[in-house]
Amino acid sequence: MASTTAETIETDGRLLRERVYEQLRHDILSCELMPGAEIREAELAVRFEVSKSPVRDALISLEHEGLVITIPRQGYRVAPVSISDMLDMFHLRAALERANIERIIRNASDEQLQALNQFKSFHQDKWPDGFIGYNKRFHRLLAELGGNPRMRDQLIDLIDLMERAVQISVSNMNHGKPEGLVAEHREIIDAIQSKSIKTAQRLAEQHVLAAGKRVSNAVSRGMIVS
Repeated sequence: MASTTAETIETDGRLLRERVYEQLRHDILSCELMPGAEIREAELAVRFEVSKSPVRDALISLEHEGLVITIPRQGYRVAPVSISDMLDMFHLRAALERANIERIIRNASDEQLQALNQFKSFHQDKWPDGFIGYNKRFHRLLAELGGNPRMRDQLIDLIDLMERAVQISVSNMNHGKPEGLVAEHREIIDAIQSKSIKTAQRLAEQHVLAAGKRVSNAVSRGMIVS
């Protein structure tokens, strides 16, 4: 009985840590917690209705991921976005997107290519999590359609890690309106469906690198450090 009770407590504790970790990670990557924002353990404990222990464990995990930093005698803050690190990721992702686009065109079925049509337009009521959710699902589907598990996993990891950069990129477009990005998606999809490898690769690469430039322009807004 004692062993069962101990296992239950351990399981409950792990679930609490995971719940706090997942929500905080989402808040950071979606920029609900902005770069540089102060994080107070006591406030989080109240918010999640838990003790400070699972909060502290979650923050340590996020620190290991580079999403949170510790400032001596001050506590935790959301890690700033490093422009050099982000630009490195944009260039890596552009290279992977080019390679993946060729695999899609050579290997995907017509039925799979038609599945991209849902991303030719964006309507807020269709995507409850907004443009960021729509954008993330579009690029994740491209990663899946390439049919290379290792490339897929690398692309999906980059897509998740770059979510903050995408938020910043969109905010630097025409008052945050994403119509231009949706038009770029439509051009990429048309090129893929017409099986124009070079055109699709060029458009996909331009699409990713243009986002990197918008993030660079956000330096002056104090959201990023170099």
